[in-house]
Amino acid sequence: MTERAIEAIKGAILLEKRGQVLYRRIAETTVSDAVSEVFTKMAEEEKKHEQVLSEHYSSLVRNGTLAAITSMGQVEDHTGEMLTAAIRDEIEAAGYEAAAISAAIALEKEAESYYRARGGEAETDTERDLYSWLADWEHGHLELLSEMDRSLMEKIWFDNYFWPEI
Repeated sequence: MTERAIEAIKGAILLEKRGQVLYRRIAETTVSDAVSEVFTKMAEEEKKHEQVLSEHYSSLVRNGTLAAITSMGQVEDHTGEMLTAAIRDEIEAAGYEAAAISAAIALEKEAESYYRARGGEAETDTERDLYSWLADWEHGHLELLSEMDRSLMEKIWFDNYFWPEI
């Protein structure tokens, strides 16, 4: 493995740590129990990503190759189960939660883009599979957050009678 692969893994670990910090902070400071639950779950998933990446980093530095990918698990789609009516009802459209969701969307877009780019530069199938797996996870997070954002927008439109006249 090259120095590029080591630097790519370091960058990926940093992205996952940023996600954890942001999501834990949102979970701790929101007034919505439902929003807190969603962001706690997302922080846990980012922690799992960090652990997987740390395992690969250690293997890369010690052995010159990535660890086996078998223990990574499957990408799960939590969008439907996490985006409940309670979340839709509890999110304050113009408040903290809306701003937090917007920041989280930006972070997830950055992470997915990073992983897709690293996958395109991968030197081995294992490395390519790792980044594809991570990109797919981040894409799932992005879909969840985007759906939350769309629900907020509709709530704002409805609450403020912003629907276009027919």
